[in-house]
Amino acid sequence: MKDSDLLTVIIERLSSFDIRKCGPYPETTNDFKRAAVLLPLTVKNGEIFILLTKRSKNLRTHPSAVSFPGGVRDNSDKTDVETALREAKEEIGLPPECVKILAILTRGVTLPNTVVYPVVGLIQNNFKPVPNPSEVEFAFYMPLKDFLNEEKISYSTFNVRGRKFLSRSVKYSDGEKSANVWGFTANYCIFLAKIVHGLPDFLPVFDDSKDSKDNTLQAGLVEYFNFVTSMTKSKL
Repeated sequence: MKDSDLLTVIIERLSSFDIRKCGPYPETTNDFKRAAVLLPLTVKNGEIFILLTKRSKNLRTHPSAVSFPGGVRDNSDKTDVETALREAKEEIGLPPECVKILAILTRGVTLPNTVVYPVVGLIQNNFKPVPNPSEVEFAFYMPLKDFLNEEKISYSTFNVRGRKFLSRSVKYSDGEKSANVWGFTANYCIFLAKIVHGLPDFLPVFDDSKDSKDNTLQAGLVEYFNFVTSMTKSKL
């Protein structure tokens, strides 16, 4: 398939998952911070890639973790898109005008108390990230199809307050640098890969939800959001 035809397919499939069609989510309560991340997609030689970052080991939160460019909303940000684009420019030197926004996916949540809005954007396939060393150790492209390859996905479980969670991870290596994509980032990479490749979004978040009648990732994310909300409020 030509790159132009593949881009058309990607745009069409993402449109069905764009929450902007339902209107904006309400503002977060004082219990939660509001953040946005950019899921930068690009197409080259008929293949879809996603741009990820490995966070600096010196950061206070999630040091050395693989993440999407993004962060907490600033007072100057009017929208979640502005937050994601501002952070991407700060972290990897991506000019906002070089990003075509395709969709905003179902919101997620990261512990202890941050609601995250995933903004999907299209970037040029010749963009070379320039990592901000105070925030990013290095940036790298991964084939999105890697997140659908069962031979590359590792599974584990962990317990939180009596609930058993499924954790997925995918390793990256270019021979010189390596990283492990897991948690929030891995889940959304898998979700995004399923959308753009036109696959069912079956992806339970809780291990004990496997036999549920509604096993879609969106349903799991809502259940997870409610679970973490109850956890956060119980600590306040």
